[in-house]
Amino acid sequence: MLKGFEVAIYFLSLDKMCDVFNKEILTKNGRKFYEGNARLNKYMHMAQNIYIAKYGKPLMDSVFYAYDNGAVDPNVQEKYSVLLNMRNHPVSIGEDDRKYLDRIYHAFRNATLDELIELSHEDPEWIAKHVHYRKEEQIMDSMARREEYAEQYADIIKILERMEA
Repeated sequence: MLKGFEVAIYFLSLDKMCDVFNKEILTKNGRKFYEGNARLNKYMHMAQNIYIAKYGKPLMDSVFYAYDNGAVDPNVQEKYSVLLNMRNHPVSIGEDDRKYLDRIYHAFRNATLDELIELSHEDPEWIAKHVHYRKEEQIMDSMARREEYAEQYADIIKILERMEA
């Protein structure tokens, strides 16, 4: 299983123009944040869920929480600026996982942030957990939804398999 920080750094490294994962400040659902930080967390969330759907196991050790604007790994969220400065650091990710992450990046690169948030909001685990107030009750158990994810993400899995990495 990959480390969430390494997946985050790898995604950041793919953004050569620094325009996908930026530091533009936005406000959505009453929350102020960096657009790039939200995008990074949605990429990681989708990568995790689709991987679970395809392989029946998690891709990375990230723990996601059901926040207002979708699933978030607080460790990545809180260290976003630091991670941006690490985008050129080497990471220990095997070739098959790199190809998978490349496909995720390219599949979502042109999606708007609103579209990514909507995808995150369609996750049945996010739907179940986002209504809770206390942070410990917002922890998402994506593995509990693997059968639902297999059905929910079947089409995107087919598309990803046909993509060149």
